[in-house]
Amino acid sequence: MYHTNIPASPLSPGLSAGCCVSSVLALLIGFYAASTLGPTGFYEMCTTQQVECLPVVQTRGLSFTEIEGINRRVNRDIRSIVEPPGVDVWRIGPREGDCDDYVMTKRQKLIKAGLGSDRARVAVGMARGQLHAVLVVNFGPYFYVLDNLTDEVLPVEKSAVRIVSVQSAADPRMWHKAPGEDAGNGRAVAAARDLLRPPR
Repeated sequence: MYHTNIPASPLSPGLSAGCCVSSVLALLIGFYAASTLGPTGFYEMCTTQQVECLPVVQTRGLSFTEIEGINRRVNRDIRSIVEPPGVDVWRIGPREGDCDDYVMTKRQKLIKAGLGSDRARVAVGMARGQLHAVLVVNFGPYFYVLDNLTDEVLPVEKSAVRIVSVQSAADPRMWHKAPGEDAGNGRAVAAARDLLRPPR
């Protein structure tokens, strides 16, 4: 747990002087977060589908029912497979795929429905002893996890995934990690070299 004296705000519901903030919430709202590299496959996808890695302004608010519906439909439409060791290809709308394919498909659908990219962020964490990608959605003042392992849209505190890194809300190409976490890898450095430039 991290301790902070920040006041309550739309991005930090119920926080007040002297209260405790979980490391995950601190990461999501931008406190105690350090810059890091995202997954290799994410940056490789950005080189071929650049529009998916640029900031998008919200055009309308979505209901929680709409968010739940997109989560369920994508979970149903993509058949779950496990990629071979050393393969990390991120795709949108495949007939079969792994966790990152579910995440990017859900993210695209939510953004096309009107959600801003700052409210639909890819996150990586640990689940069942393995690295696992999920989508974190900022709905109102709260954060929820959309996961291909469940049709239930859960608050981050109740999710089985321990989030260790997440996309920046300001620039989807940038990633943040909680202090002490290392979610990147060597191959990501080369893949991210040109993509990690601040927007002009």
